[in-house]
Amino acid sequence: MAKVFISYSHQDSGRVRPLAQALEGAGHTVWWDQHITGGDQFAHVIEQALDSAGVVVVVWTEASCLSSWVRDEAAAGRDSNRLVPICFDGCTEPLGFRQFQAIDFGRWNGRANSPALESLKQAISAKAVGSASALTVAPVPKAVARQMSAWLQTPFRIGAAVVVVLLAAAALLLVRTGLFASNDSMKAKVALGQFALISSDVPQSMSLAMHDEILAAFGTENAVAVTVAADSSGGRPERFLLGGSIRRDADALRFTVSLSDNLTGTVLWTRAFDRAAADVLATRQIAVAASQVVRCGLWGASAYPRRIPDEALSRYLHLCDEQWGGSPDDQRIFEAARRVTSVLPDFSFGWSALALAAVPLSHGIGSDAAAIRDEGLKAARRARKLDNENPEGYMAEAGLLPTNRFAEREELLMKAISVRPTECGCERTAYGDFLSSVGRMEEAIEQYQRAQAIMPLSPAVTLRLAHALYLSDREEEADRITLNMLTVWPDAVALRQVRVKSALWTKRYDEALAMLEEPGLHLTQSQIEALRATFEALRSNDSAAKAAAVVKLEEMARDSRRNDRLVVAALAAVGAESSAIEAAQRLIGARGHPAADVLFEPNLAAASGNPQYSALVSKLGLAHYWRTTKRLPDICRREATLSFCNVT
Repeated sequence: MAKVFISYSHQDSGRVRPLAQALEGAGHTVWWDQHITGGDQFAHVIEQALDSAGVVVVVWTEASCLSSWVRDEAAAGRDSNRLVPICFDGCTEPLGFRQFQAIDFGRWNGRANSPALESLKQAISAKAVGSASALTVAPVPKAVARQMSAWLQTPFRIGAAVVVVLLAAAALLLVRTGLFASNDSMKAKVALGQFALISSDVPQSMSLAMHDEILAAFGTENAVAVTVAADSSGGRPERFLLGGSIRRDADALRFTVSLSDNLTGTVLWTRAFDRAAADVLATRQIAVAASQVVRCGLWGASAYPRRIPDEALSRYLHLCDEQWGGSPDDQRIFEAARRVTSVLPDFSFGWSALALAAVPLSHGIGSDAAAIRDEGLKAARRARKLDNENPEGYMAEAGLLPTNRFAEREELLMKAISVRPTECGCERTAYGDFLSSVGRMEEAIEQYQRAQAIMPLSPAVTLRLAHALYLSDREEEADRITLNMLTVWPDAVALRQVRVKSALWTKRYDEALAMLEEPGLHLTQSQIEALRATFEALRSNDSAAKAAAVVKLEEMARDSRRNDRLVVAALAAVGAESSAIEAAQRLIGARGHPAADVLFEPNLAAASGNPQYSALVSKLGLAHYWRTTKRLPDICRREATLSFCNVT
């Protein structure tokens, strides 16, 4: 009988349990992560079980398709010819696994005599026979595998001296990819310490809540792992300790979160969060914010081949704090990245952070923007030269390319996805942004969903996903995830604004008018008045009211400080096609290629037959991109007669 490893999402554990029991009843030795005992090192135990299994059964569901761990485990089974996929809910398997026929378990009732279960047993037996006769080898790092593949494709007439050179190169590559990494390289593990109650009237439950929320925020499927004690195994403690304190000040609470170096006692990063004492969401929001900074810093630093000095690591964590803390000052983030490269000139992720920080600044006008763009491009290329598996280097260079170079940008972003996965899913978000900017919304949704699986409580990722869903006429899904996120982040203004904007094509005018009356929407009075006039005109369908709304909107569109996606969408909704296209052109010119997604919002896409629209997509380089790559926007499925949809 076979040794079977079951890969699945924890959300499906209730359905997987009877499957494991059925396979055990058939005589197989079954491992699934319910076998992990307290104190076991989670990732290490899973890796051992996966390597020793003869068959890898992957349970595909909507949840598991979005799990990076399940995809990694499935890839291990696929690459070693041990994969047996099954499908519980008819979902589409992730790219890279669709060529394997999955056994349909959608109607399995848990019975041992089920045809689906019988098919699975036969598949397991067939794979077990194949794997038993195969030579067992240790897994090879991706970079090594690619290099070996290139060598295998060369002619076999190689002299002994060349073989020696190749072996030496392989050894060097193994060292650089980390198989024989120095013991001084940093491990991305954090011990979770206590949150001391400084004030006697702070309930003990508040400390326990912070502890649990941080564990949940870090999750179990990420590269940066958190343990529940400074020395959970009885041996050497983890290098990093995350803890803090909670104190009361009248009707407010101050939460202080700190990351320290256990070896030196140095506080590497700390931040204070002030919240109302009655704020029931405080612990969750603070845990998410802290986890984002720590995951950013330790994931990037773990790629450095040596131990990063405390001063340099503290600077890098400060940079992550600027990035993830929502700093409104792009120049400040840029300067923080410069300080990292000054103390660690051979740190790839310092240079890629500098390149990423240059992207928004490069979209300005003038010599400063051009100089920053050049500095950013040099930083991105240096990051890639230091570590060609650094996805941020490819992402940054893609963002710094001129607006019209869509094909090159896509190639770089696809490369970013193919190398080391980020801790934030940012490479998926970046590629989703690109796909939105070229009108491929359905594909963008898939990328945003994968990013959200990694950062499920990130308002920024949810905003992008919700927007793409609204644009794709999937408003029920968009409403659900938006409202769910607003229960955690009620002050996430951008999420509320995207709900207002979507009403321009979902025609929920009364709902939008009500939202405009709510406080804290962060719109100016002139914006609110223009949008109110727009929704009232659309509701009444009165031509004079629409004309009056157009006057207000055109005035805003002419002002670069007030021209935004809301203005463009509103102009298109009231039928001012030419004005909407002109406003879109100004918006893209000011904010760069990511703003091109405004062209594919339903009301403006309806104007795609307008000669001005065709002229704009040609000027931007979109028509050339569609024609040469044959990767057409979604609107070409509905309006195939459009000139830019003809690629023959």
